[in-house]
Amino acid sequence: TEELKEYFCQFGSVQRCHLPFDRDTGFHRRYCWIRFSTPEEVQNALQKDSHILEGSKLTLKQQIHRRRSPRRNQSE
Repeated sequence: TEELKEYFCQFGSVQRCHLPFDRDTGFHRRYCWIRFSTPEEVQNALQKDSHILEGSKLTLKQQIHRRRSPRRNQSE
């Protein structure tokens, strides 16, 4: 996680870096989420042609932020 955070800091301020692990194997699941402070920083990262970290090529995809709908009250 720290290596990912350090790498992506070159594009802007990283607010969050989440790298999920598989409980059964103990290995990471080959994807992670990086949250930047601004949409411009996301674009900075997406504009670079290729990302290679520790010999592995990374593929970036932008996740569209969806608004959560308010939860309904169980008593309704």
